[in-house]
Amino acid sequence: MPKKKAILDASSAIILYKAALHAITAELYSLIMTPSVVTEVTQKHYPGADAYQHLIATNRITIAKSVEKLSREADSNQLNSLDLGEKDSIHMLFNGKGDFLITDDGAAAKFCTQAGLPFINALLIPTVLRFIDTDKADHWHSYTNRVMTIGRYSEWVINYARNCSKNELSQFLP
Repeated sequence: MPKKKAILDASSAIILYKAALHAITAELYSLIMTPSVVTEVTQKHYPGADAYQHLIATNRITIAKSVEKLSREADSNQLNSLDLGEKDSIHMLFNGKGDFLITDDGAAAKFCTQAGLPFINALLIPTVLRFIDTDKADHWHSYTNRVMTIGRYSEWVINYARNCSKNELSQFLP
């Protein structure tokens, strides 16, 4: 069975790298990055630049060849406040190039919520592991704590990550 396609945004990519979960995430999903996100996360001396260059070179992350812009003007206007990487990632999702988005950008998450687009954040990757991998499930608390110390999450997001059910995350499970 083919892996689910997850479009990975720079915000989450950096958090996953700092939490040492980037390679595990690349095992779980068929990861896709837009050219603008690749440019952002592979800048020299950027956290994870070498690691992401390696994942791309070994075909564990696919770089989208191009990003088609939305044709719906209303949606395009709402996206104008986002950075280029988030805009391009959402365009890809809107155009059916992925199953969901992984983003920790608050404005991108808000847009996805309002538009009904499926997304998760880096904090939910340890929760996904808890549900699918018994070896890593024993470590999900430490993975979750690691991500929490790196990212900025509201209390309700942290509570959701700790308490959500497998059913609630079913569309994101590999």
